[in-house]
Amino acid sequence: MVINKNKIPEEFESLEQIQDFWETHSTADYFDEMEKAEFELSPALKSKIESGILYRVLDLSSKEIEKIENEAQRKN
Repeated sequence: MVINKNKIPEEFESLEQIQDFWETHSTADYFDEMEKAEFELSPALKSKIESGILYRVLDLSSKEIEKIENEAQRKN
């Protein structure tokens, strides 16, 4: 059920206007209107993102993450 399906403005006048719009609208309602975005991440950032996702999936504490990272650095 679509509750707040207004047309996405062609242009926003400010970042605040973008924020206001998306705070009251669901991106799920506009999925068909969105354009595919392609970009490349630096290897360092990609690694951080992938490991962050893995840690959340494994449900590790920040202490456990730090311990694993330290051990990984020690072993190179």
